[in-house]
Amino acid sequence: MAHPDNLWLPALLSALATLHAYLALDVLGRVTRARGAVPVLWLGFGAAVLAVGVWATWQLGGAIPAGLGDLRGAAAFGTAWLAAAAALWLMERLRTPSPVLAGITLGSGLALANRLALDGAAAGPDLAGMLPCAIAGAVLALALRGPAPSRARAGLAAAVLGATVAAVPWMGRAFAGGNAAVGRPDAAGAPAAAAVVICALVLLLAAVVLRAQRELARQAAQIRGELEAARQALVHQAFHDVLTALPNRAKVLAQLQELLPQARREGFEVAVMFIDLDGFKSINDTLGHEAGDAFLRCVADALRASVRPRDTVARFGGDEFVVVLERYRSRGNLSLICDKILAQVSAPVVVAGQKVTATPSIGVAMFPGDGEDPAELLRHADIAMYAAKQRGKAGFCFYEPRMIQQASERLALSTELREGLARAEIRVCYQPKVDLRTRELVGLEALARWAHPTRGALPPSVFIPLAEDCGLIARLGETVVREVAGQIAQWRAQGLPLVPVAINLSMQEVQGAQFVPALLRTLAEAGLGHDAIEFEITETAAMTDVHTTLRHLRELDTLGFRIAIDDFGTGFSSLSHLRQLPARAIKIDQSFVHGARHSHHDREIAEAIIALARKLRLHTIAEGVETEEDARWLRQAGCSTGQGFLFGRPLEPRQVARLLVEQPAVRTLDA
Repeated sequence: MAHPDNLWLPALLSALATLHAYLALDVLGRVTRARGAVPVLWLGFGAAVLAVGVWATWQLGGAIPAGLGDLRGAAAFGTAWLAAAAALWLMERLRTPSPVLAGITLGSGLALANRLALDGAAAGPDLAGMLPCAIAGAVLALALRGPAPSRARAGLAAAVLGATVAAVPWMGRAFAGGNAAVGRPDAAGAPAAAAVVICALVLLLAAVVLRAQRELARQAAQIRGELEAARQALVHQAFHDVLTALPNRAKVLAQLQELLPQARREGFEVAVMFIDLDGFKSINDTLGHEAGDAFLRCVADALRASVRPRDTVARFGGDEFVVVLERYRSRGNLSLICDKILAQVSAPVVVAGQKVTATPSIGVAMFPGDGEDPAELLRHADIAMYAAKQRGKAGFCFYEPRMIQQASERLALSTELREGLARAEIRVCYQPKVDLRTRELVGLEALARWAHPTRGALPPSVFIPLAEDCGLIARLGETVVREVAGQIAQWRAQGLPLVPVAINLSMQEVQGAQFVPALLRTLAEAGLGHDAIEFEITETAAMTDVHTTLRHLRELDTLGFRIAIDDFGTGFSSLSHLRQLPARAIKIDQSFVHGARHSHHDREIAEAIIALARKLRLHTIAEGVETEEDARWLRQAGCSTGQGFLFGRPLEPRQVARLLVEQPAVRTLDA
């Protein structure tokens, strides 16, 4: 170069070449990540940045006299660009990057470019002298750069390549034996100025492009992150229940699809529990859906606390939950787990400021004996759960093959019940209630019968639980009330003395929003007062969701309807709750009356109930009175009213009309 004794000029040129090299090598990672035609554009851009740096470094250092407008200068620039593009391609587009091959290509291109720029010059460089220097420097630089360098390694690689670019002309002339400037220094002003301008523009452009690309890459990464988060949220939502955050039906089915084949291979146990909440509907209807949702979250927590962390607790919708257990070891352990779930879930919780509870019914199916695939296993667990409901609720049942036939019959019967209601197949019979002292008629109890066209007369114990489960209880109750009100109106039109008629009441029925309006409308249409009908509710139903039950029963009491607690002594009511109920009478369950003939314990229980009723100023009605001996000891114990075969079996309406004429009544209704 022109002034080799001035060290600042080689250093400045090396720095300039290093900057270009850094920007050019920075495109390597972008080439790898890009798709389509974008990698070609990045290769061309990076090669152009490096070629401009090479040309500008040599031009400013006086190593070449020709500008880009000269044929030799253009050839030199083009050679440098092609060599740079080929080297970058070899580094990033091959399956296995080859810094040696890329370095040989780049170094050879740099040496050839310098030789072309000085072709015909008096002191031309020695190509053989430049090649080793150029290739060695290029190979070292690209080896340092590597596929994923740190900032320090990237800077060091650029510095080595920049020094190589600046040193190539020196090495060529050193081996050629000359050290004079090529061209006249005073003629180098215009090309040098052009080199400075072009170099500055290229550096600025490269910096802007790379900065813009980094910003675009950052935004793209942010968008990808947001899209991934949204995807994960959608996946979570697709496989989890929104309310409780538990897995849903789809998640359980997918899990069982993987778990069952593994269990078959490894020989471990898998069981599915299907859980339904008895009494949840009343919480929802009475306290509102927000309170119902809060209660379901409490149930989810109770279920999670009842099983091991590795077991799956899922919500299938509404008040249905599923638990999947693996490696439970024995059926006895499953029974213990069911007992724990019953205890945990049945525990009262406070929602909307009120203490409420709902008891679970649990059905259990085990793999592989009860089902070979997820759908079959879940279906059989569901069938077992309905069997648990039929056996009294608040319990659990293991699946048995005969349950399928029972479920099919139950489904058919529910369909027939719906059709039977439409065809008015429900009939009402009436059983007398008499004063135990005077044997005078004091009332009637309405007993629904289903006159099934093929199965014959079906008792309430068959179709009332069915109506509760399939959502027909409100319609059935309305049918019975309409039938009773119409019959009372007919007896009145015949001029018969009337007595109150008691109707058994389901809590699902009374808690329905339309029950009271429909009741009042029916009585108004029949022209009857509220004292024409009484209601009986079982002790167990009265003690279910006590606060809600109390509110509805008080509403009926305020409207003038008399209420009696049926089957008393068979439930688990407390005296404090019993005292709050607006009941006017309690009915002693017939099991105590029948048992009193053989067991003094049953007789003592019945007498204790009578004494309790007297203290609470309640009337007592004894069910199942069949003998004079039964009537005698009940009367002596203080029971006021009896009902049973001794006084009459359930009667058809025409038989009741004859009874109303023949038997005097103690308490009659105003005609």
